[in-house]
Parts: sequence; structure tokens; C-alpha cells
Amino acid sequence: MLKNGCFLALILTLICVSCEETEILNNIRVLVKGKVLDQNGVPLPNANIEVYTDANVFSADRVLVGLGESDAFGNFKITSLFGPNELFYIDVSLNSQFSEYRYLTNTEEFTPQNLIFDLETLQLNALTTFTYNIVKVNEASNTLQYNFMYLDPNCTEFYEEGVLNTQLSNCNVIRNRGATLNNLSPNAENASFKVPLQSQIEFTYSLNGGDTISEIITVNEDNYEFTFNY
Repeated sequence: MLKNGCFLALILTLICVSCEETEILNNIRVLVKGKVLDQNGVPLPNANIEVYTDANVFSADRVLVGLGESDAFGNFKITSLFGPNELFYIDVSLNSQFSEYRYLTNTEEFTPQNLIFDLETLQLNALTTFTYNIVKVNEASNTLQYNFMYLDPNCTEFYEEGVLNTQLSNCNVIRNRGATLNNLSPNAENASFKVPLQSQIEFTYSLNGGDTISEIITVNEDNYEFTFNY
């Protein structure tokens, strides 16, 4: 594993040949720190911490400026390069079985106090795959409208000069997934999406334009499978 000094030297070398618009200040380093827990408050070791900066949202010059992992207690401290760019973000992830977190800010005219980005305590939720099969078993000509309403497990927080902007952030967002099934397209088979373990999904459906019926599904096991026949 590269030491911080070697890593920063390597990144500076790569910057010279990989980007022309994204600006890096050679004389400034920032400290990125925080703690990663799961949904039960248990520390998560070996979480990946990646720090990027980019000239603007339309640029293809995203530059990796910091990299590290959380320790056995879920804590992390990373020395990162820094620059006055439209996008500066810190990605925290573990693996495909956990949700992801992103800290996003604009550093064109903002430098953090004491050159420290303190993310404090972050939560990554254990995930499960929700797989559903909706199958037409009735020979009659039926039309089914269905929808799953669920919690998006990932979180992006947008900060303006160190203050959280809840309107531009995307955390605890409710998503919807649904369709209309009929004789031409009768089934929805082996469709899936990720949700937090122990979360609830609201399944609603209407047959032939009739009343909407609602059912609450508690996703309490790994690789949860749901089957509905109509």
C-alpha cells in the first residue's frame, strides 16, 4: 500500500497528464476524517474512502485526490489534495451488500475551516436484493397495474460552505417501480432492486381498473423473493 506522501506525489504526476481544466493547489492539503457504522451502530472496518474533485458537472476531468480505508473501529483520516473546483466529493462504500454515501460540495470559493472535512459519523445500511415475479395465471383478459414504493438505500449530502443543503441532497428518497401488465405483456419475472434490510415496501395494484389494493412487505431476509399471481 502506498504511503500518503507517495500517493500524493503519484497523483500530482498523473494530474499533469490527465487533466487540463480541473485545478489542484500544490501548496494545500486537507484532512478528510469520520467514522463509519452500520445500521446497528457497529463499526465498519475496511470501508473505502475516495476523494475526487472536478472542474464542473460537464467536465470529464474528474481527479482522484485522496484514498484510504476505515480502521478496525470504523475511523478514517485521509490527507487529500485540494483545488478550487465546482465539484469536490467524498465517496464512502464497503461492498455491494451495503449502501453508499457521498459528501458533495463546491470548492470554487470555499475552503473548509482548519483545512478539515469532518464527516463525523456516517451510516451504511446492510442491503438485500428484492426479487419479484408477477405472473398471469387467469386465462381471462385481465390488465394489472402495479407499483412498488421503496426507500432508496444510498445517500448524497450536498453542503454549501460547510452547511447542509437539504433541498439539493438526496437521502431517504422514496422510489417507485411499476408497470402495466396485460395479454401482450403478461408477466414481470425475475425483476429486482436493492433495499435496506428490514425496510418496508408498499406494493399496490389494481386489476382491470378497479380499486387499488395495498400490501406492506417487510424485507427481513437476504435475497427476498416475492411472487404475485393474477
